[in-house]
Amino acid sequence: MSKVIVITGTSTGFGKLTALTLAAGGHSVMATMRNTIEKNKNAADELAATDNIEVIDMDVADDQSVINAFNYIINKYGNVDVLINNGAVTGFGVAEGYSIGAYK
Repeated sequence: MSKVIVITGTSTGFGKLTALTLAAGGHSVMATMRNTIEKNKNAADELAATDNIEVIDMDVADDQSVINAFNYIINKYGNVDVLINNGAVTGFGVAEGYSIGAYK
C-alpha cells in the first residue's frame, strides 16, 4: 500500500537516498530541504524529476517554514503516513540544553 511520506533534509546523503528508494517503491514522497532555488537547486531539480517525489522548500530551524510546508502537504494529500526527520539542526554542546531559538 502506497504511503504519503515526508522526509526532511533530502538535499544529500541519507535523506536523498531514502527519498529515491521510497519513491521507486511507489510511495508519494515529500522531499523537504531548504534553499531549493539557490544552494540546493541541483538536488531539488534532480529529486523533482523523479516520479512520486515532490520537493518542498522547508527549513527545520524555522517554525513558520515547517508550519507552511505541513499545511501545504495536508491540504494537498490529506494526511502524512510517515515522517522521517533527517534534517539537521546544528548546535554546540548538549542538545537538550538548547531551545529551538538557540539553534537559529
